[in-house]
Amino acid sequence: MTLRPGDVVLIRIDFHETQGGKVRPAVVLLDSGDDDFVAAPITSSRRVSSFDVPILQWREAGLNAASTIRVHKLTVLAKDEVVPRLGELAGTDRTVLAEVLRRSFSLDQ
Repeated sequence: MTLRPGDVVLIRIDFHETQGGKVRPAVVLLDSGDDDFVAAPITSSRRVSSFDVPILQWREAGLNAASTIRVHKLTVLAKDEVVPRLGELAGTDRTVLAEVLRRSFSLDQ
């Protein structure tokens, strides 16, 4: 499976302290071609951080509610944990995400 940056996917997340898990949305940031990919989680909870990116066109991304990308909570996930691909970020949302990522990982700070 190949994922593209900006793809919005559902992933299975297992609980660490109890049995079970849940399915949550995430946005793909990098797929280097192996079995894993880098993603940022998406939440429907409102956050107020310079690392949070509100998704303005959330319906177009395949989401059920207004949502926010948590850039400072990046994770590496197994592709076999992807349930379905929901959609992809629209151009404006991609641009804002890219800017927050550049600012977050700038070595010139």
